[in-house]
Amino acid sequence: MKKTPSKRLSEKFLDISSKIQSWNPIERNGWMIKFSIFNNKHILLFFVSTYTGQTIIREFESELDAIRFINQVVELDPQYGQKI
Repeated sequence: MKKTPSKRLSEKFLDISSKIQSWNPIERNGWMIKFSIFNNKHILLFFVSTYTGQTIIREFESELDAIRFINQVVELDPQYGQKI
C-alpha cells in the first residue's frame, strides 16, 4: 500500500519530535526565553519581547555560543525593536 503525503509527514513529525527536549519558557528582563535541544546536538533558542512581541530565533551547536547569545539578548531593551 502506498503511503499518502500526510502519512509521511506524520511519521516525519513523530521522528523529529521524539528527538527534541524542551523546557518551559522563562522570563528575564522583559524577554520570554524558550530552550530546546534537538538530537542532543543543536540548541534552539526562542526569544519574545513581552512588550513588543519581537521574536528572535537562533540555533547553536556550541553551548558556550548559546549562553553568550542569551546574555547579549537579555541585556537589550525589550521595549524597542532590536537588530541582532
